Amino acid sequence: MTILLVNPPFCTPAGPSYALSYLYSFLRHNSEREIKILDLNLVWHQKRFPQFYDYSKHFIHDFQHYDEQSHEFLRDSAQVYTQNHKLIRAGQDPELVEEMVNEILARGPTMVAFSVTYSSQAFYTLPLLVKLKEKGIPTIIGGGALTTHLKEAATLFLRNEIELLNFIEGREVEHETLKSAFPLDFTGFDLSGYFTPEPVFPLKTTVGCYYMQCTFCTHHQSKKYTEFSLEDIEATIVENKMKYVFFIDEMIHRKRLLELAAICRRHGVKWICQLRPMKDLDRDTLKMLYDGGLRIVVWGMESASQRILDLMKKGTNVSDALGVIQDSHEVGICNGLYIMFGFPTETKEEFLQTVEFLKQNTSCYDLILTSIFGLQNGAPAFSRPEEVGITEIILQERTVLEPKVSYVTTSGLTQEEANHLRRAYKKSIDGQNTLPKAMNFFREHMLVWVAERRKR
Repeated sequence: MTILLVNPPFCTPAGPSYALSYLYSFLRHNSEREIKILDLNLVWHQKRFPQFYDYSKHFIHDFQHYDEQSHEFLRDSAQVYTQNHKLIRAGQDPELVEEMVNEILARGPTMVAFSVTYSSQAFYTLPLLVKLKEKGIPTIIGGGALTTHLKEAATLFLRNEIELLNFIEGREVEHETLKSAFPLDFTGFDLSGYFTPEPVFPLKTTVGCYYMQCTFCTHHQSKKYTEFSLEDIEATIVENKMKYVFFIDEMIHRKRLLELAAICRRHGVKWICQLRPMKDLDRDTLKMLYDGGLRIVVWGMESASQRILDLMKKGTNVSDALGVIQDSHEVGICNGLYIMFGFPTETKEEFLQTVEFLKQNTSCYDLILTSIFGLQNGAPAFSRPEEVGITEIILQERTVLEPKVSYVTTSGLTQEEANHLRRAYKKSIDGQNTLPKAMNFFREHMLVWVAERRKR
């Protein structure tokens, strides 16, 4: 029996899939079956955008053209994704789908398991499931972005790695015998093929989030917070010869950050992570993190309105957050800021308060990552809408994805009004970036560029 684990298109092909690497490692430690990995997202993009692939491998030596090349790729890829989404919605074949099926069949799988972690991947997964069914290949579907349509098209829907192990073993595996702690194995991926000069590895050091309060987040509702072994994390870094790491945890607390920095310092690893700007991350702590290889932090700033931050339950204070970001900049860390406009009941004045905050503090950040709030099923704001000023939730059925969620609020900007304001201030906000805006989509590029630039 050969099980092929597949990462479907579409998402930015800048690094291997963490979800697939974990599943691959878990199965290899607990089963004698032959396990293979196929990153169709990478293969698809290599075939469709060879010019940007070639540029991405050496952009450090041709950085003056990065804005032009990345903008062209993002523009063209967005158009291509949209065109293929329309074909799939209409029940027609998207481009390269037969080539993708042939890539799967060339691996000789007994069964194919798709890991769907981004909603955009649901589109291509659907026709692949249909075509594999026509060829008599059983399919399994799993992941955090599943839809009803995918579950119906697959042979089997499984909720986690233990259910998958039970299925391929044909029996209920005793939990006491399972190996649940191990270094991750990335050898199943074509690591030289990603759209980066060198591999940037995604790593999670925890399951869930230790904070578990943000009202807009769906990532902590059904998961018990668990920290992975530091020994396994270090072994993963060593055994995979990692030079660059993106710690993709939702949040990492101070003590664990310092432990990770000690590991990375021992092995010369440069890294990026996502954090809340909390005052316990003082200047001395940030200096130790920088000395331990931390080069970029994307801070969950979200808003410069304290009322909105409190409504989000971010647990942050605007003045404390500014101090942390200033200290981070001064010790040499590159700062990105997550900004979320249009949170329920946000007023135009509060929107502009955040815009003014960004304008007044341009010296301490390098890249702004703006978004418009979207209500998601599973978030506290969805289950307790009245707490954030939502009076009505509207669900609209879709052909591939789960129902579209919209809402009505008691006051403040609508999503359309927030979008309009963001467009009106787009040029002003983008003009404050010191790094190319496209690095919002290629944070792996940002890490490699910042790390390499600091060497010079």
